[in-house]
Amino acid sequence: MFKLRHYIQIFFLVLFTSCAPVGTTPPTMQPIAPTMTLLPPTTPPIAPTMTLMPPTPTSLLSTSMSPLPIDNVVGLIAYASDQDRDFEIWVMNADGSDQHKLSDNNAMDISPAWSPDGNQIAFITNRDGNDEVYVMNADGSDVRRLTQTADASEGFPAWSPDGMQISFDSDRGGNWDIYVMTSDGADPRRLTDSPGDDWISSWSPDGSQIVFESKRDGNYEIYVMDSDGSDQRRLTVNQTHDGFPIWSPNGMQIAFMSLQDGNYEIYTINADGTNQQRVTDNLAEDSDPAWSSDGEWLAFVSQRDGNDEIYIMKANGNSARQLTDNGAQNWAPTCNLLAHPSFARTHGSEHLRDPTTAHSWISFSHRMGTCSWWALRIICTCRHIRETPSS
Repeated sequence: MFKLRHYIQIFFLVLFTSCAPVGTTPPTMQPIAPTMTLLPPTTPPIAPTMTLMPPTPTSLLSTSMSPLPIDNVVGLIAYASDQDRDFEIWVMNADGSDQHKLSDNNAMDISPAWSPDGNQIAFITNRDGNDEVYVMNADGSDVRRLTQTADASEGFPAWSPDGMQISFDSDRGGNWDIYVMTSDGADPRRLTDSPGDDWISSWSPDGSQIVFESKRDGNYEIYVMDSDGSDQRRLTVNQTHDGFPIWSPNGMQIAFMSLQDGNYEIYTINADGTNQQRVTDNLAEDSDPAWSSDGEWLAFVSQRDGNDEIYIMKANGNSARQLTDNGAQNWAPTCNLLAHPSFARTHGSEHLRDPTTAHSWISFSHRMGTCSWWALRIICTCRHIRETPSS
């Protein structure tokens, strides 16, 4: 079912490197043209010394659809949806209300990622013919291009906690690897260089490490590295797909999705690879978890109602509630938020503001098939959700 769904998604976004770019109408903006210098990692590429710790999955709960105290959860969720027949970036309140578009064009706009100060959203669009990293203001204005790779594709930008850097996926080197650039698009450099695809990057809250998904050992597993690309090491050891890692706000855990029990479910694991636990347990696919700012909630995507919809639940899997219900593809919330922010009013909802502490929101991808075929799964970012005290 997971492969079928992703091959269906390929219908919406298929990239052949041997084909000419799809003609689109360029936006009225001046692109940022960074000078790219590919720097190898400071250590020999992908030859880590690691200790593989076999996971010990533990089922945590049964995810019954019980009422959620949604009045105590505030914030916004940004996501991509094809409910208007092409993918655009949308936002909604934490309770699923006030769903509205931030982008509106004939191209495919996907994979939003909030800046740490909440003022900007990085995203991927093919409006210039191939997939590039763009950034816009949080209200959808002032769209500008960060990457310039006409013969390659980029995916899934992720802000560093201090807002100074953005990590992203690119096949510009002939293989999908993780790169990083400054937040204005300058100084792109390569962090991974392995024969297997590396993608789906998420920064640790202190900015010292990056967790990612890699196929270098034959199947997709969760890896972690220092933020300069050094000390790359494996965290999960399963014979099936582990992916979409996201660091918890306190830095102690990583949430991810896994097929290890025969169906895609959400799991957590300690940051050192120990204490793997299963969070969801049902016959439908659950995937793409996203932590709330206080670590009490997880937003995620599920097919339990027949198509990809966004849900929210307690971090232990209880109190799951559906947020979108439009029959379209609404792809997974992913975020990395801090626990004690101050708040400001925007779009009629409380938004995260923390001018003194570094934090970030992350977006990821999943690609299926061979060569340059790829399907985009993680297309939205959960932002600014926390539980507030009851009055």
